[in-house]
Amino acid sequence: MESLPQSIGSTCIYKKSERKRKMRSVGDHINELPDDILVNILSRLTMKEAVRTSIISSRWRYLWRGFSGCLNFDDPFTMANSKWPHLNLKSGPINVERHKFVSWVNQVLSSLEGHCTEELRICFDVFSNHDIDNWIKFALERRVRRLELDFSRVVYNLRFVGQYTFPSHLDFYSSFRHLTDLSLTTVGITGEVLEHLLCYCCPVLEVLNVAESSSLTSLKLSGPSLKLKHLKLNKLDDLKDLQLHAPNLLSFEYSGPILPFSFRNVPNLVDASFWGCFSAYIAKNLCQHSIFLVQLHTLKLDTCHLLIGDSEYRAGRYLHDIPEMCNLKHLEIIGTPKVNDLIFCIALLKAAPSLYKFSLKLVSQYDYESYESVKTIKDHPYLSFTELRSIRVVELLGFVGHTADFELVMYLIFSAKLLEKIIIDPCTTWRVGTPAELIWRETAEYQSARRRAFELAAKFPLWEFVIP
Repeated sequence: MESLPQSIGSTCIYKKSERKRKMRSVGDHINELPDDILVNILSRLTMKEAVRTSIISSRWRYLWRGFSGCLNFDDPFTMANSKWPHLNLKSGPINVERHKFVSWVNQVLSSLEGHCTEELRICFDVFSNHDIDNWIKFALERRVRRLELDFSRVVYNLRFVGQYTFPSHLDFYSSFRHLTDLSLTTVGITGEVLEHLLCYCCPVLEVLNVAESSSLTSLKLSGPSLKLKHLKLNKLDDLKDLQLHAPNLLSFEYSGPILPFSFRNVPNLVDASFWGCFSAYIAKNLCQHSIFLVQLHTLKLDTCHLLIGDSEYRAGRYLHDIPEMCNLKHLEIIGTPKVNDLIFCIALLKAAPSLYKFSLKLVSQYDYESYESVKTIKDHPYLSFTELRSIRVVELLGFVGHTADFELVMYLIFSAKLLEKIIIDPCTTWRVGTPAELIWRETAEYQSARRRAFELAAKFPLWEFVIP
């Protein structure tokens, strides 16, 4: 091989030296910044990234202690491995991991020296009440804006056993006046405490999420000073009374017992999500909520529990009682591939003349062949002259690739004249967003379903298919 001319070699060496010189220059300029500006920069990183900067030099060793950004204490892989040991994520027994997690949180919080913190997020199966009290005290002292405590149990049936109870000494909460977002999962909190927090202690709270609370039996949220915009109440098995008078509320999500709830006092609500038996109740009584439905832009329903075994539903009598939802832009259904459920979905699509996106999330990898073929929807008298006028995007999650999947997608293609994009994901709904998702996407079942999705896309080259 011939050697490079000397001039070219010299040029390469010069460029490398110049890059190094510029990098040193940038580093020198950063080091010239005062500590408070460097701490402000570190606070825009993740907590772990900020801690790693301690190895840069002796000056940077303790700068991270002034961190005021998002303190995110979460270990989803350990939790997933404890719930699903077959994932083999190499974590220890839950008791050992629980002790390690609490020690980690305490060590970091005790090392911080700043006066404020943007967010504190602690998510693990924790029982230590004394430590949790101290974490809440830390949040109060640091004037956090967003606080999330998620103590979900590894064993779901034990979620109410030894549940941490949110402190009831209400005069302690005056320092929560900066709080804008509060999320509590598997935390016992009474309606009285929540009402006091919202009406007197958290004047700027806009987001509230409460799930799996064993103490919440009654909740009344009202008052002229209520700034609440987003409310989620999930898996509240003991809730018996819910009253909302929230003129600023934009989104509402609920799963729990069926309650005689009125939507008349939420005039600005545009996003609603219902799950479980309450979702079935809403689906059965859509006409009773027509005034509320007409203002929605987004509606999410769980049809898995919809009138199973109900002959009246199977006869299709509810299909003609769906009010028009003229402002609806996005409809999301969590359901099964059974024909009656799909017919109900299409009935909802017909009632939404301005719909832009339809998402169908199948809850499980059912043996589709055991159900009546979706081809029968073509012969259903209700759908003989169906045209879906405005849908541009269809999303199908939980695609398997059996006849039911193919026929549903083809029906939507032929009926939605403005359809542009079809998103098909073989990943099942419950796995999305969990460590189990990554493992599932490597399985032969997932890869096989993905190949069938590409085969379907090849039959319709004029449409855009997105297949993860």
